[in-house]
Amino acid sequence: MISVFRGSDYVQAQLVAGLLREAGIDVFLQGALLQGALGDLPATGHLSIFVDESDRTAAQKIIAQYERGELAIDEDSVPPFNESEAP
Repeated sequence: MISVFRGSDYVQAQLVAGLLREAGIDVFLQGALLQGALGDLPATGHLSIFVDESDRTAAQKIIAQYERGELAIDEDSVPPFNESEAP
């Protein structure tokens, strides 16, 4: 496995991991459990996303698209929330 993404924002790391999984790429997110242990201490780069070597190029392309803002959600395509349909 090879690291294709490093960061310190848990939500961003989960988002990137989700984008990769959506593309059929198996992902290992290292350091996710450290978030609670670090608490208020400043830490950077403790989250890493690893993929198989064979998926490196595809993962890097998806991450580059994400970083350029090309993978934004089109709000017009998202159906409105209906509370009566909520579980």
